[in-house]
Amino acid sequence: MNDKTVPTYAYLKHPVTGEICVYPGDFEQKHCESALQYKAKPNDVFVCSYSKCGTTWLQNIIWLILHKGEQIRGDIRKQIPMLEFDGDEKLNQIDDSKFPRVVKTHFKLKWVPQHPKAKYIYITRNPKDAMVSYYYHCKGFVSHFDCEDLDFNKLFDLYVKGDVEFWGYFDHVTEWYQKRNETNVLFLLYEDLKVDPKGEILKIAEFLGKNYFESLLVENGKLLQQVIQDSSFSVMQTASAELISLPRPKSLPFIRKGVIGDWNNHLSSEQSKIMEELIKEKGDPSGWSSLWDKHENVWSI
Repeated sequence: MNDKTVPTYAYLKHPVTGEICVYPGDFEQKHCESALQYKAKPNDVFVCSYSKCGTTWLQNIIWLILHKGEQIRGDIRKQIPMLEFDGDEKLNQIDDSKFPRVVKTHFKLKWVPQHPKAKYIYITRNPKDAMVSYYYHCKGFVSHFDCEDLDFNKLFDLYVKGDVEFWGYFDHVTEWYQKRNETNVLFLLYEDLKVDPKGEILKIAEFLGKNYFESLLVENGKLLQQVIQDSSFSVMQTASAELISLPRPKSLPFIRKGVIGDWNNHLSSEQSKIMEELIKEKGDPSGWSSLWDKHENVWSI
C-alpha cells in the first residue's frame, strides 16, 4: 500500500546510460524513451527549468511574443508540448512552418536535446519558494502523485535531498548557470520577471530575435503592453483551468499565488536555514548563490 503522505514516483531508466530519471508515479518507461528520441530543430525554442520555477509564466510570455499577442487557447500541452511527458511523436506533430516550435522541459541539461541554432531559455527561482509551490503542485495533481495526505515536512526532506521528480533543484540550477554565457542560452530569474516584467520581457524578445524585439515597440509599445497584461498573474489565473486537461481541486488552482516570499508562511526557521546552507554549498563554487541577494527585502509581491 502506497504511503499517501509522500508523492508516488516512477523511476525510469535512460536506455543507453542506465541513469535514472524520477517521473510522477503514473508515467512509464515508454515516456522517457520517447522523450529521448526527439532531435532538436534549428528553430526550436526550449523553455527549461526545474519544477515550479515559473515555467508556465515563461511559456505564456514566449508564446505571446512569438505569436504577436495571440493567447494560448485550451490545453497548453497541445501547443507547447512537454518533452518528458509528450515525447518525440507529439513534438514532431507541431507545425513549425510559421512559428518556432516551443518545447517545455524539466530535464537536466545533458538530457535536453541540443542544436547550435536552437534557443534555450532557462528560468529559476529561490528554492524556498519553489519548494512551497511544488508542495501545492503535488497536492493538486493527485492523479499523478497519489498523495492525498501529503505531509509538508516529509516532502521538504525529500526535496533538499534531491529525492523528487527530475533530480534535485541544486544540481539542476548549477548545470544551467554554467551555460548562461553561451549565445543560444538565456538565464532568467523568476524574481526579476516579477519585479520588472517590462524589462525582462524586452530581454526575452531581444534574445528570440531582433524582429520580435522591434515588434513590441511599434505604435508606442502597444504589443509590449498587451504581452505584459496578458501574462499578468490575474489574467493567467483566470485562464488556468483551461490550460490543463487534468482535474484539480478548486481550492488549488494550477496558477496558485505567484508571489515572492511565500516560503515565509510555510518553512520553519530550521528549514530556512537548511535551504540557506544548501544554496551556499551548491551555489558558491559556480557563483549562483548570490542570485537572490538583490531580492532579499522584496517578498509577498
